[in-house]
Amino acid sequence: MKVSCERKLLDEALGVVAGAAASRASLPILSHLYLEAAGDHLRLVGSDLEQWVEHRIPAIVGEEGAATVSARLFADLVGSLSGETIELATGERYQLIITAGDSRYQLAGLPPEEYPPVPELGNASELVLPAKLFMEMIESVEFAVSREETRPTLTGIRMEFDGSNLRLVATDTHRLAVRNAQIDSAAGEAATAIVPLKAIQLLRRLPAGETITMRLGEHRAAFLGENASVVTQLIEGQYPNYERVIPKEYTRRWTLMVQEFRNALKRAYLVAKSDSNKVILKTDGEKLVISAQGNVGEATERVDIIREGDDLEVAFNAKYLLDVLEVLNTEGVVIELTESLRPAVFKPAQQDDYLCVIMPMAL
Repeated sequence: MKVSCERKLLDEALGVVAGAAASRASLPILSHLYLEAAGDHLRLVGSDLEQWVEHRIPAIVGEEGAATVSARLFADLVGSLSGETIELATGERYQLIITAGDSRYQLAGLPPEEYPPVPELGNASELVLPAKLFMEMIESVEFAVSREETRPTLTGIRMEFDGSNLRLVATDTHRLAVRNAQIDSAAGEAATAIVPLKAIQLLRRLPAGETITMRLGEHRAAFLGENASVVTQLIEGQYPNYERVIPKEYTRRWTLMVQEFRNALKRAYLVAKSDSNKVILKTDGEKLVISAQGNVGEATERVDIIREGDDLEVAFNAKYLLDVLEVLNTEGVVIELTESLRPAVFKPAQQDDYLCVIMPMAL
């Protein structure tokens, strides 16, 4: 293999694929990246046998071929080299020879034929949607994904496609986030998949193109961006019936300005951190009183509120509230409540494509 390419493009591609390589691997090949020069491009692949990330960049190929190289070492090296052009070539015993300006390195490799190939999906439902919209959907629910491995089905984002509507769902049992979007360009039957959090994080690194093509299969899913893609194994198992925890009615309805509410919460959170992040919200006329206590002191904030229903005092984890407010792209937020120990629903004002259910804390 002999190939020449722009160092900047290679560095950017490594930022996409290197994260897929296994940091601690029982198989040494999984800590490597697969490089393949063919035609007019260089193809890079990273994998841990659960996710595969692929990226292609334009290149001048003098000799077609393939090689593998340590993902972390190669990414760190390319990121620190100077010069606009970098040349790659295979040497003896699977070595990769890297030349850039006055720098020359020979890195140990492994047999490229041992690298796990990117798997095929077979029959899959396919939909194309704006990349910006899809990334916004992911961001609006990702914070609610569980980090506890005891319930594997909750450690990913559930994606439901019914032929026209795409729904993303995430929950850690303390909160539930749901985002919907109508999809015009779609083909195939309805499909449901639970996509692992690592795949989601890799997906967010894909180059910003105009669209993303999503393919949902029975055991795997693929996300195809501009010259790059992520293929992932899906999480198997029964997802909880999340719809039954979404309140169908409310007795109080609060409307607040997102920025004012968020800024007040951020300040109160500084004190609440010393008391399990607990903040207390209480209506007082046309104001919402936000208070927190801890071993560092006390905090009180008052913000404007438009309210329906009687007064109510309720406690929440301030971090959970801030997570929701950070992803809302509207000026206002609507909070629907019933009682102090019943779940509350947070929605963007004048939009019905998103909601987040948060369980309160004991007063």
